[in-house]
Amino acid sequence: MSNYIKLNQKNREFLENNEEKLLKYIDKKGDYYLNIFKGSKNKINFCTLFLGPLWMGYRQMYFETFIVGCCVALLGLLTMAYEFFSVTMISVSTIRSLNYTLMGLMGFFGNYIYFLSLKRRITKDDEKVGVLKIGILYGFILGVLMPMAITGITGFILMLLLGN
Repeated sequence: MSNYIKLNQKNREFLENNEEKLLKYIDKKGDYYLNIFKGSKNKINFCTLFLGPLWMGYRQMYFETFIVGCCVALLGLLTMAYEFFSVTMISVSTIRSLNYTLMGLMGFFGNYIYFLSLKRRITKDDEKVGVLKIGILYGFILGVLMPMAITGITGFILMLLLGN
């Protein structure tokens, strides 16, 4: 599969014109990620595949982590709707498959999403440069705890309302 960054002319130009800024924003493993961005093929990011929200938080991709957390919360709410009402068109196994698909897509497109996040930060002159160890905690909160809290609170309210 060809590299998604190189397929888009604007991304390719941005990559060529902003190598130094990209290295500054990436910080650790800058050369590694630049080689991936410039490479001929898209590579699977195994950190994103297995520890998606934590890796995204470490790389200061908080908005992207929030979006992933919202998708996970939505899948949890679909599961709950199936459990409580048994009227959804989607079975629990299908919802689990969608969750695994989401994780797989994050692993497969993780480097591309990272590049787009870096591009957005550089164009906006954002101060989020490098990596943050505390970002792992932010990723855990946004990508793991937030979806659990949303589905848990919703389930609790539904149990109170339905008397189960």
